[in-house]
Amino acid sequence: MLFRIRDASGTRAPLGDLVRCQAWRRLMARSSPARGWLALVPLALGCAFVTSRAAAAEPEGTLGTVVVTATRTERTLNDVPESVSVVDAQAIIDTPAQALDEVLRRTPSIDLPNATSYQVHPTGNSISMRGLGGIRALVLLDGVPINDPFFGYMQWSRVPLEFVDQVEVVRGSGSTLWGNYAMGGVINIRTRQPEQSGLVLQGAGGSYGTYRANLTGSLVASDAVRLGLNGGHFHTDGFMQISDADRGPINVPTEFTTNNGALRGDFRLSEGLTAHASVDYFDNDQTLQTRLSTNSQRTWNYSGALTQELSANSNLTLTLFGSDSDFETNNTGGFDGVPENEAEFIQNRHDTPVDDFGSSLVWTRTLESDWLRSLSFGADFHRISGEDDASIYDETGALVRVDVGRGKQRFIGGFAQASIRPLEPLEILASVRYQEFKNYDGFDGNPGGLGDAVPDSTESSFDPRISARYALTSTLALRAAVYSGFRAPNLDNLYRAFSVPFGIFQPNAALKPENLKGGELGFDVETHQLRLQVTGYYNKVDDLLTYRNLDFAELPPGFFFGSRNINAGKARSQGFELESAWQVGAGFSTEVAYTYADSQVTESELDPASVGRQIGGVPRNRAYVALVYQSPLGWRVSPQFRWVEASYADNAHTLPVDEQHIVSLSASYPFNAAFEAYLQVENLLNDDYIVDNSGFNPPLRGTPFSALVGVRMQMK
Repeated sequence: MLFRIRDASGTRAPLGDLVRCQAWRRLMARSSPARGWLALVPLALGCAFVTSRAAAAEPEGTLGTVVVTATRTERTLNDVPESVSVVDAQAIIDTPAQALDEVLRRTPSIDLPNATSYQVHPTGNSISMRGLGGIRALVLLDGVPINDPFFGYMQWSRVPLEFVDQVEVVRGSGSTLWGNYAMGGVINIRTRQPEQSGLVLQGAGGSYGTYRANLTGSLVASDAVRLGLNGGHFHTDGFMQISDADRGPINVPTEFTTNNGALRGDFRLSEGLTAHASVDYFDNDQTLQTRLSTNSQRTWNYSGALTQELSANSNLTLTLFGSDSDFETNNTGGFDGVPENEAEFIQNRHDTPVDDFGSSLVWTRTLESDWLRSLSFGADFHRISGEDDASIYDETGALVRVDVGRGKQRFIGGFAQASIRPLEPLEILASVRYQEFKNYDGFDGNPGGLGDAVPDSTESSFDPRISARYALTSTLALRAAVYSGFRAPNLDNLYRAFSVPFGIFQPNAALKPENLKGGELGFDVETHQLRLQVTGYYNKVDDLLTYRNLDFAELPPGFFFGSRNINAGKARSQGFELESAWQVGAGFSTEVAYTYADSQVTESELDPASVGRQIGGVPRNRAYVALVYQSPLGWRVSPQFRWVEASYADNAHTLPVDEQHIVSLSASYPFNAAFEAYLQVENLLNDDYIVDNSGFNPPLRGTPFSALVGVRMQMK
């Protein structure tokens, strides 16, 4: 998706780089805060207590799903003292999704762009939780961070859906255990583990030239050697996001192609010593709304872990990880005197090579004490090195200059965690982290930049968290938590500039980290038929990362408008989230999710008018309902409905985004144990709605009716 800005000369450029450069727009605006959402908590709590009493005669909850993200140790889902959701492989199959973000937008309190990830500029793939907006959540793959090291965004197509076993979503700050970006929460994608030798082939094709093929294999050579392999290809010609009235001859559907390869190995090296190793490759090519607007990415990722059992109750795990990537984006401009969307040229080309390396060492012990049940200690390290080279061209194709921004970051942290049970029904999970991070070897070779005179900087953060869970009955438990978190500015914020003719949007090597303090209160109902989770939360953020407009005297020669990244102002988010899964019986089950998010800037000295309105890009209300029927004959059908309240793309509330009413359908039929056919339909009723309204290009439509037919074949 190409977001455009037009200056007096008619030049255009993408909002993925220019969202911080709205020199003539307010960052935020005023709105009245929502009131009364906390009143829903005791009301729902009373209803849940009645439900739990009625269900007390039923067997204890049987959701034995194991999760690790919330505590960095294996725990069952119904025993975690935090707000946690799990999306399993069957739930992914039941949604007509072509990328993982389309699955996760059905989970409460996950903040994603309204458009699907492969329909937007990669740098526009923000991820956050609980109404914080922007990039304020950490994404892990098998416990290893996979947010882009330079920009912080998440490229969801790098993880093939067929390779995912389950996704763990932990809402509320996870900075104490996981460090940077986990300020809003943590998402851990867990891949399929080799259980038996076999091969699964999948292929599908459908609307808009969309097709996908995937191979997933496993080899269990012995109890000591287990290997897993995955290879995938996905392509879509895309649909036309721009309406007929706004379209020009340069506009084309957003085309996207990606290739994935992954190799996993699990080994038992000796009694009590196990190892895990993985190598992943990912590439994608995108043509984004116009013929010359293209993006290309190539990424290698690798990780390994050694776990030594020190005793029957303790173990020590060493993890190493790293990546090498290169990202190239071509951003176009228009010619002077030529109407918009009639002709274009490549105005700037950014090439961004990045590499990172990290490690962690975690010791965990289970204790038999009456009150102290477990202890964990850990230390971690992460180094990131990246550079952005921007070649700037004029209308004739001549190179005008090359802007360079580069630098390095180093994170060193340590944490401790204890599980305490002063009473058998009560668990208190206390954790704390000390984090130090350094920005160094910076170079700002952009117009008006400091060159190699950029000073190094070192910051630290101390972040505690206390979570508690009290089991009132065998089926009803109360939860509460207070926490703090941080998000460090990334290399993009610190060193990378973006420019258009007459405009420059500068980084700032002096940026400080954002800091969050918050809390939550909720309850869980768990029976063998029902899981219900309700949570209310409140967060406030200090040293908000934003920008300020530059006065003319502050601009480099040749530029007439611009901005610089800064820390300014405060924000808060408060809200309410509900999630339930109910096994109705007779093959029927339902899922319901609801999110209420009231998010706004509360202080901004530089722009007082930004205070009060709902933060742009964060709808206040969202809901999702799904019904699943599993026939005794094996066929399965799942109609789904997703509703998103009308919102605004900007904080000044001048760019409306339509309300969404999306009906989808998935169905499958197994011909035998080895062969299954399936159908996936998105936007069954062909609802026509604006999914993005940047103000710099015509409003963009969401995915229309689209269908995909496929087969799965399993060989053992």
